[in-house]
Amino acid sequence: MIYESYDILHFIIIFLCVVISITLHEYAHARVALWNGDYTAKAAGRLTLNPLKHFDPIGFFMLMIAGFGYAKPVPVNPYNFKRRTRGIFTVAIAGVTVNILLAFISAGFLVLINKTAVGVAGGSGGAAAVATSFVYFFFYFFYYMLAINVSLFLFNLIPLYPLDGFRVVEAFTRYSNPVTRFLREYGRFILLGLIGIHILIDALNLIAYWPGFMYVDLFGLYIGRVGLMIRNGFIMFWGLF
Repeated sequence: MIYESYDILHFIIIFLCVVISITLHEYAHARVALWNGDYTAKAAGRLTLNPLKHFDPIGFFMLMIAGFGYAKPVPVNPYNFKRRTRGIFTVAIAGVTVNILLAFISAGFLVLINKTAVGVAGGSGGAAAVATSFVYFFFYFFYYMLAINVSLFLFNLIPLYPLDGFRVVEAFTRYSNPVTRFLREYGRFILLGLIGIHILIDALNLIAYWPGFMYVDLFGLYIGRVGLMIRNGFIMFWGLF
């Protein structure tokens, strides 16, 4: 029963982290689009912190299970931007900027909790037990906030349509550019292929683990290795204080 309670608590924490992260990600897109002169997202009711407005069932499920995913894309009309290149670029990076800031701040709280947890755990009585429960909750809350937001940051920076990384490429190229056109037409299928290989490799590793699998799983290698470096870098930075 204790383990089941912990599993439920972890599920609730991950759920909260996913909802907060994708809501702020999409809100940032809508807000920056408005700053650039495009009212499309606002007119569509997407300039809001209501998570239901940004909910995409498949992307949400992926985030809950795999740690990477997406929300319902915010509608944007680049023809409304005061300056096209600046508008497309700043709207594209708005969401991932929020994610990396959330990850950075979460790492700081994670280090702070680690430094104060020893004193809390050393207490006794009911008050100490309650305090320990709060420490446990917030430790894992910021742990998952760090992990999920780093994954969202890396995932959305992949330069494949319809991700934000493609919009960054699109901002500095002509619409008819052959590379941009190729990514626009086939990016979705390449992305699905990379994710499919990642899921297949995970399944194969459950049956028979082989280290060579990770070199086939380019998607997992990118999210896993680079994500670990970023997370560790943030924790090391805050550990200096």
